[in-house]
Amino acid sequence: MSKINVLLANANGNLDDSKETILAAVKEVESYAFPRLKIDWDIDVVVAGSAYSIIIPEDGVGGQTFASNFIVSALDLKSMSILRFKEMLAHELGHAARWGKNDEWMNTLFDGMISEGVATYFGTEFAKNNSEKQFFTKTILERSDEENERILNELRGNLDDKNYDYQTIFFTGNDKLPRWSGYSLGYYLVKKYLEKTHKTIEEAFADKFEDFRIVL
Repeated sequence: MSKINVLLANANGNLDDSKETILAAVKEVESYAFPRLKIDWDIDVVVAGSAYSIIIPEDGVGGQTFASNFIVSALDLKSMSILRFKEMLAHELGHAARWGKNDEWMNTLFDGMISEGVATYFGTEFAKNNSEKQFFTKTILERSDEENERILNELRGNLDDKNYDYQTIFFTGNDKLPRWSGYSLGYYLVKKYLEKTHKTIEEAFADKFEDFRIVL
């Protein structure tokens, strides 16, 4: 039976008191995501308490998916919550599942936005009834369709670019793009795609990048 193999990066013992809570949280997300995304392979998930470069400061959690079977997550034990950790892990499993079911490379800015949009949409679905959500998620959900259309118009001429300013578009923003523009626009485009095709995210997460262009 496919499962998540949790690898605690805990040489300094900082995660000792949280170990059982973390393992239970991972199992809950696994039970939610694996059947919905038809994940039929094992996934290694590293949980670290010191990989600060991937942590969102406001959330105390962060993650990065390196392959369909390998995810690194990071926690700031002083500011994280287990609900935000689970939501982040659901997002990363969205990436892992897509990579496992779709072997396309992300070649363009558009591809990157759809990849993040799929993962973000799946993560928000997981967390929609949670009493607490990530600051990241709240930012994405509170951004209006009109604002996302403005971002789309700002980036429309760059959607096919293979070389682009990833840090600015997806993370920091600038005087024309708000923080996390690539994520929110990706989420918006995926939402439009689901509405147009009458699919659920579980049915559409592995669709080809080209398929999503019907919403442009």
